[in-house]
Amino acid sequence: MKILMVIIGLSFSLTTFAQMGTISGQLGPEDQKYYKNESGAGMNQLERIDSSVKEINKLYGELATLKSEVAVLKKEVAELKGKK
Repeated sequence: MKILMVIIGLSFSLTTFAQMGTISGQLGPEDQKYYKNESGAGMNQLERIDSSVKEINKLYGELATLKSEVAVLKKEVAELKGKK
């Protein structure tokens, strides 16, 4: 009975220690595809969020610029079709 309890306790402690790396808040390789920087590159989680927000804001700005350029191009196409 004691041996069974030792085996159960040992297996429980080994699985706990195996999962400690994922519980500590470190990003694993599967999470890294969503971030530009790599895990352990000197940026904590808040800095990662800030850099992601800056990147998203930059993309929204580029998208707005592209939309305005498309509107200008559509206007020019309509003028050219009108001249034809």
